[in-house]
Amino acid sequence: MTEPLTDRRRRLLRADIGRTAIALFAERGFDTVTVGDISAAAGISERTFFRYFASKDEVLLDYERHVWERLIHALASRPADEGPVTALRQAFLATSHVEPADRLRVVQLGRILAQAPELNARSRGQRLVNDDELVALVAGRFPKGHKESTMHARIAVTAMNAVAAAEFGAWVQGGGRGDPAERIRAALSLLEQGIGKFDGGGDNQ
Repeated sequence: MTEPLTDRRRRLLRADIGRTAIALFAERGFDTVTVGDISAAAGISERTFFRYFASKDEVLLDYERHVWERLIHALASRPADEGPVTALRQAFLATSHVEPADRLRVVQLGRILAQAPELNARSRGQRLVNDDELVALVAGRFPKGHKESTMHARIAVTAMNAVAAAEFGAWVQGGGRGDPAERIRAALSLLEQGIGKFDGGGDNQ
């Protein structure tokens, strides 16, 4: 179905406002940039800005929400007969891939969030809410009659989410070299193998 021209224009303008805001945050610091600064740089009025975003905070949180929506969609779209852990892993890998042309912007976003504690806390809170939806989707992939499917799904979601977030953070701090999906793939593979082997020295023996 073809996207209506009006919707396409709104989507492109929203994306342009977001890119402009992120560039200003990276250059001047999140706290010093105002909605007026963003509007002027984007060539729009403040009134137009507020048609797209409720505040400058929402510019950053909007990206986070977009990523989570993609993750939920990716998980829900996995083959019905795929196991819960495999489906969740593949969903994380699909949504953690960052195209080379987008890596600078994503690194900037990650660094801005890390330097804005209150905003980062809101972002983490939103992730916890989203975790409930992930848990429900993962639990539904266990065989019928599986005992403690919700608990096991919660463990899988919490562990894999933490590992993916940690590796993404390391990728951001490292300047965005390569594709974060490859780091996350290796880390999730290690998690699935089990970290208990570290007690015996792991692969270094």
